[in-house]
Amino acid sequence: IACPCGLGLATPMSVMVGIGRGAQVGVLIRNAEAIEIMEKVTTVVVDKTGTLTEGKPRLTQVIVTSEMNEAELLLAAASVEQNSEHPLAAAIVQGAKERGLKLRPVTDFSSVTGSGAIGKVDGREVVAGKLKFLQERSATGLQAIESAAAALQSEGQSAMFVAINGQATGVLAVSDPIKTSTPEAIAQLHKLGLKIIMLTGDNERTAKGVAKKLGLDQIEAGGEPQHKHERVQQLRQQGHMVA
Repeated sequence: IACPCGLGLATPMSVMVGIGRGAQVGVLIRNAEAIEIMEKVTTVVVDKTGTLTEGKPRLTQVIVTSEMNEAELLLAAASVEQNSEHPLAAAIVQGAKERGLKLRPVTDFSSVTGSGAIGKVDGREVVAGKLKFLQERSATGLQAIESAAAALQSEGQSAMFVAINGQATGVLAVSDPIKTSTPEAIAQLHKLGLKIIMLTGDNERTAKGVAKKLGLDQIEAGGEPQHKHERVQQLRQQGHMVA
């Protein structure tokens, strides 16, 4: 320590050990400065799907609020969602296939990231996604499906709303279990004195259901992907050191 050469040897050695140790547990550290900054972090911002949860959602329930039957509703929604890359869409498509339904071709397909998808199936316009997505397309009868979804969402399940030809027809419930390692990880972060904020595009009731189980400090739900980045920037401007 008395001699400057010691510092020149010890610093790169400690950095190499830190980066090497990270690699052993699957953490890629691109910049040695990150190790130094991590010690100053005050707030950890996390997503929900695939971060706190397994990221392998499964279709758990089909609720119909119209004269249509469950199979017909699921077939229409899954046919539209087969073109979407969203994890919930994949769960609905898989759920339809497991029930032996043969998906129909779709025309005039379009999707809005983080909101929903729309397309024509057998000549009928099918809209599937968030409640707001259906509201923006002036779907009628939304109150009935919203109350049907409320109980599911409070249990931490995600709900995808479906409208056919402008009429709300039902809700598809999708469950994404919390990872077994998540509660312990949250407890350890809290023990370090860190504040944990969950930013998710999912519904607020669903987010609260997950947050309650895990004891998270704060949740912000229903945001679009770009809003998450803006929120992190805001936190940094307020003086938080954010991971």
